Amino acid sequence: MATFEKGEYIDNRYLVVFPLSQEGGAEVYRVRDGQRQLHFLTLYDRDLLPADAFDEHGEAKVVVMRRSVAHPNLCAYEDSGTFVVGERHFSYMVTQFVSCETLADRLQRSPEIKIADVRQIVLSILRLLRYLHTQPQPVAHGQISQKSVLIDLTGNITDIRLSDFSLQCQPASESDIKADLRDVGRLLYRLCFGQEAQQPPRMPNVTPAGMDGQLLNVIAKALDGDGFSSADEMIKAVLGTIEITKTSQKFATQQDTKPKGNGFADVAGMDDLKKLLNESVLYVLRDHERAKRYNLDIPNGMLLYGPPGCGKTFIAERFAEEARFNYKFVKTSDLASIYIHGTQGLIGNLFDEARSNAPTVICFDEFEAMASRRTEHHNANMSGEVNELLSQLNNCGKDRVFVIATTNQPDLIDPAILRVGRMDHIIYVPMPDDAARMGLFKIHLENRPCANDIDYRRLALLTKNYIASEIAYVCNKAALEASRTNSDISNQLLVSIVQQTKPRTTRETQQYYERMKKRMENIQDERRTIGMIPTD
Repeated sequence: MATFEKGEYIDNRYLVVFPLSQEGGAEVYRVRDGQRQLHFLTLYDRDLLPADAFDEHGEAKVVVMRRSVAHPNLCAYEDSGTFVVGERHFSYMVTQFVSCETLADRLQRSPEIKIADVRQIVLSILRLLRYLHTQPQPVAHGQISQKSVLIDLTGNITDIRLSDFSLQCQPASESDIKADLRDVGRLLYRLCFGQEAQQPPRMPNVTPAGMDGQLLNVIAKALDGDGFSSADEMIKAVLGTIEITKTSQKFATQQDTKPKGNGFADVAGMDDLKKLLNESVLYVLRDHERAKRYNLDIPNGMLLYGPPGCGKTFIAERFAEEARFNYKFVKTSDLASIYIHGTQGLIGNLFDEARSNAPTVICFDEFEAMASRRTEHHNANMSGEVNELLSQLNNCGKDRVFVIATTNQPDLIDPAILRVGRMDHIIYVPMPDDAARMGLFKIHLENRPCANDIDYRRLALLTKNYIASEIAYVCNKAALEASRTNSDISNQLLVSIVQQTKPRTTRETQQYYERMKKRMENIQDERRTIGMIPTD
């Protein structure tokens, strides 16, 4: 909460029009003077500042510093003072008012900024930093972020001011200067890619329109451990008057993970499905050299479809474990981009990463959202994304990249993707049968304190029409109830919770998926056998 509210006076001189922000130990206000002229006023509570925030005369160092510098990208210094309210001591600084919004607010309102404008914004910040860093007593800003960049609403987006200086106004050291430049690198990353830079830095799988290799290398160097040595060097790099090569620190990418579970041993029931995957897919994928020697067709992908909550993604993970492949799980949102054709670039780079980390299983969740029928698209970009998927799926198996797509709505997927040579298997994942439900109870109760009376067969019979996630819920709730009394999970407790938990999959839903299965089987019947099925 601001110290002063709208309509109150600061130091009996400045009328508060609106409290703007509280950041870094300072409060910023929009105020009017006696002539009704607007200003920015930054207020500091002296009692909350460290002793080294003041000079030998007791004046706040940040105020002394701002009085001594002037630059087009700073709101000009106009006044300062100190005053007391009750037992509280304050310092303040008044600067030029500019009709503006923060860069953070601008990005919230409209997230895309042209790369040409991004360059100009960054160059304006860097020119100010060059001025500050080369003062007789160098000054570091210390708090460069979206919130400290002000965009003048009366000009264009590149007309900016920098505010919110750090209160630690000691003469800037080399590390302080480099920290400022790293902050500019983080801001540049955010403006180019629409997301915050992570640690360690990760290069997103997208190249925005107007982005070139030089600017990518500027970002990489700015976020590197050594970074740029001066604002002048970074300015020349952004302008392209000096060439920046790739830094020694490689950007981390979204690494594939090597699953560490027990493969199909963790899948309850579904023996027919596991047998099919072992004999028709895994047999070929595991022994790449034998497949080449016998000139076997390498499978590229498979589609797992069926009712929600039946473990399609879980099976995909266990498949990767069984194959001993790296595993990459991809949601639709992972491939979303604010840039035109950006999603196509994300798809291409995703497959490039998978190839570089091969062997890899890529699992696309809710595949119908990213591969829907092109005839239903009114947006050419969406058709382009499907075309990119088609291109990448062609023969990706030869690069030891295997795609698993999961969906509840296979009829929405573009038919071209379902053809042989792309999705080589279309597999129905049904609701758990008796054996699968019994196995699910065993898996979810394993490593939990259970009584000796658990009747897994009875539990399986009681949970007919339950999906995998509902059985997991029953076991988790039973564990929670037992933990409250520090007792073992009993069969009676499990039965009681089952009776309280009704399955959500209706008979109509089951019939819908049974009809869908028949339609999809007509497609599957037209397909050839994949690879070689071993015989004893």
